Amino acid sequence: MASLPLTLLVGSEQVLVDRALDDARASARERFGDSPTVVTLSLDDATPESLAEALSPTLFGEATLVVIADADGFEDATFSVVERALADPPDGFAVVVHHPGGVKGKRYLTAIRAAGAAEVSCAALKKGRATQDFLLEEVRRHGRRATPDALRALYDAIGHDLPLLVGAIKQLCADLEGDPLDEDGVRAYFGGIADMQGYRVSDSIWERRPVDALRDLRWAVESTGRAGVGPALTAAIASGLRNMARIQGMPPSASEADVMRETGIRFDWQVRNVRARAKKWRPDRLARAAVTLSGVDVAMKGGLRPGDSLDVDQKLHVLEEFVVRTASPSANA
Repeated sequence: MASLPLTLLVGSEQVLVDRALDDARASARERFGDSPTVVTLSLDDATPESLAEALSPTLFGEATLVVIADADGFEDATFSVVERALADPPDGFAVVVHHPGGVKGKRYLTAIRAAGAAEVSCAALKKGRATQDFLLEEVRRHGRRATPDALRALYDAIGHDLPLLVGAIKQLCADLEGDPLDEDGVRAYFGGIADMQGYRVSDSIWERRPVDALRDLRWAVESTGRAGVGPALTAAIASGLRNMARIQGMPPSASEADVMRETGIRFDWQVRNVRARAKKWRPDRLARAAVTLSGVDVAMKGGLRPGDSLDVDQKLHVLEEFVVRTASPSANA
């Protein structure tokens, strides 16, 4: 009897999860000779009936990849559906089970492993050697090479933001002709781009990470100089806010391609990140943050009336106060 192609992803590092899902799609395409239809179900919402329907053969036998997310939410009733599919595999199907990590649902993971699942670790990457190795492998995936100094320069420019690092590597590999990528090329490409630091601040704010947001703000000031305390930072923060507002105004069923066309977001991984952030904000709280940010932007530009202009220390205080208050979870209570 044929076995059901089964992959188990364990961990919540989204970049690694996305990569593993891409690999699973490629593997299914190679196995079945056709690009699979991808069906994704979250066990936070799925019922045994909806899971059974997803694992049922299609009318015309199309290749199908079923992705079961939030597998820490398995219960006996939903897991029995997977067990039946493993015992009597439907033709043309492959299954990916994603568990975010932790001990919840551990006995179901043990059963999936025992069923012969190919396991992929998607645990968060630690700073240092693990991240350097990841970046080097990402460069290789694009058929290129990079020197250690080039990767360190890239990390210095962007920081420990894996989605942004992956996007940057894609841009570098497409735009720089030299091989291997070297430090001079990376610094010429990213050096002096003040808004890169601003977008790190923006991401931390809208992801509700006040400690990181304050740290990133102070690092941006340290990196770009005190003259960088001004409209460039509020513009980056406002860009993140606008993207969330636009996505909240679109139907949840809108594809990533549709969102990219509507919002101008350049990469699919950025769409996924913004969607995840937008879920953390009620529309009315987001509107309130927009009003507050407009006032901060005016302060950065010199105020509305003569004599309103702030010095650098005052501007930094205004920014820090906005960053901490807005990013704090209580701001969306």
